[in-house]
Amino acid sequence: MLVGIAAKIISTLLFSGMLALVKYYSAYPIAELVFFRSAFALVVLVVWLLMRGDFPRALHTKWFTGHLVRSIAGVGSMFLMFAAYGLLPLADVTAIGYAAPLLIVVFAALMLREKVNAMRWAAVCIGFCGVLVMLWEHLGAGLQSANAIGALCAFGGASLVSIAMIQTRRLTRSEDTGAIVFYFQGTTTLVGLLIILLADIWPFDAPLGPLVASQTWVWPEVGHWWPLICTGLLGGAGQIFMTQSYRLADASIIACFDYTSMLWAMTLGFLVFGEVPAPVALVGASIIVCGGLLAIFSERRAKKP
Repeated sequence: MLVGIAAKIISTLLFSGMLALVKYYSAYPIAELVFFRSAFALVVLVVWLLMRGDFPRALHTKWFTGHLVRSIAGVGSMFLMFAAYGLLPLADVTAIGYAAPLLIVVFAALMLREKVNAMRWAAVCIGFCGVLVMLWEHLGAGLQSANAIGALCAFGGASLVSIAMIQTRRLTRSEDTGAIVFYFQGTTTLVGLLIILLADIWPFDAPLGPLVASQTWVWPEVGHWWPLICTGLLGGAGQIFMTQSYRLADASIIACFDYTSMLWAMTLGFLVFGEVPAPVALVGASIIVCGGLLAIFSERRAKKP
């Protein structure tokens, strides 16, 4: 169990490092960042599967459309979250992202017809109060402000993450973990590359012209290639450690350590960007964490005989 917990904590550190790099190099087009993050994470995944002797066996799928639904939600969440990290402090986006586990409870009840007890609904309500505090903090300047756009992107990304996780839960009933991750990373790589190529031929006066044009490939400076590649290497390694953590310990225990990502985000935000979370943001984050932990505690109680 301790090895599983350690793997989970390492995964949150790796993901936090990846997101810090995404924020640091947010001047590059989002599609380009998505491409680097996904393409080189795919390399890490293939190497890992080769070391296990599971390549290409693990890529066999019985439900391609299921992978497609999961990948579309995942692609959308990655684009929105990367946009949010370019506009808001690391800790703030991380805290708003904690809405995803709460939304999973809602979507599990609606989409999977799972039974949700009163305590878990109460946990969701408490958590969403924290989300509202976080959103209100950033929406106060008006919907046109960078903070408001970043907060809405973060919440939209969290919503799509929850849908992706619900679909992942359905996929795990028949699909190998390697296949789930491979088809997602492959899809995000192709979508990022497609948007970059489309930006070169899309008329500027066409619908969404300025937005598409903003995704034109920008050749990285010599010193930027390695950090951009590292976004994918860190993301791929984080994915492997996270997957292994759920194999080595109960999911209800591992989930509690998701919140260590807030510690890493606050530390990296302060050391790299000089960010100090506002008191209101800390209050909102604390409420969200309390709601999430209550939901986990409720789930553990429900599973006891």
